[in-house]
Amino acid sequence: MKLIFFGTSEFAAPTLRSIKEKTDWQIELVVSESAKPQGRKNKIVDSPIAQYTKSAGLNLIAPNALLSLDLKNSDVGVVAAYGRIIPKNIISGPRMGIINIHPSLLPKLRGPSPIQAALLNGLKETGVSLMLIDEKIDHGPIISQESLSVSQTDNYFILESKVAELGAKILVRDLPKYIAGDIKPQLQDDSLATFTKLIKKEDGRISWSEPAGSIYNSWRAFIKWPGIYTFFDNKNNQPIRLKIIEIEKCATSDVAHKAGEVFVSGHNLYIACRDGAIKVTKLQPENSKILTAQEFLNGYSYMVGQILK
Repeated sequence: MKLIFFGTSEFAAPTLRSIKEKTDWQIELVVSESAKPQGRKNKIVDSPIAQYTKSAGLNLIAPNALLSLDLKNSDVGVVAAYGRIIPKNIISGPRMGIINIHPSLLPKLRGPSPIQAALLNGLKETGVSLMLIDEKIDHGPIISQESLSVSQTDNYFILESKVAELGAKILVRDLPKYIAGDIKPQLQDDSLATFTKLIKKEDGRISWSEPAGSIYNSWRAFIKWPGIYTFFDNKNNQPIRLKIIEIEKCATSDVAHKAGEVFVSGHNLYIACRDGAIKVTKLQPENSKILTAQEFLNGYSYMVGQILK
């Protein structure tokens, strides 16, 4: 089998490794985003897929070099967290089309943020779909699907790893069946479709009038980016951004404090919500390092009793 792989982020890595190490498929080409500056020093860093591709001795190109290639001699394309829309002429290139590994049970959670949406919505189950790409987003026929459970302790990093490993497993298992004609792709029921949105930095701002469970789910979903944050007033009454790095959801809903109020109980730091509170264990004031709750209280004791914004 001659295969073209499209991928960029860490989600795609288990699939590419599985293809390379567990099959005899011929990976003709890997297409991944070009190296980009990262961090405060803007160091140029390859994508996780580009790093693996180079170490495995595979042929790597950037997306802008793709349009000049003829893919008609390829059997199939595989897409996993590529980060770009596949052009129409590329979709029609490989003989058996291009297959996307989508981290949801399509037609549920179509779009750019299905893992975050599963966590934000507090879902107990999600999964992976192998689908044929067409000209619409996450719209093509389904080759196969498999579900997995979502734990209340799963955050984005954990759930991404779980669905990435599942995606790699079902691709290696089911792609040969599709190529052989043993699996017939099934059209999605568009009437059941739900959609996710592109996550923006401002989505991480906490509304303390929300239930504690919703705020906890936001932390789980946005832990990689953009994080969750709020604002407090410093001693000069100037608003300071406060990142909430690590939290726990409290079991009780009986909290005699206003939503957004900072309080201490049993040497622990809490913030009241609409129906309870969250326990904060790590946080980071603007232009400061990450602090434990006790370190924060040592330096910002005047915060206790303040209503966060």
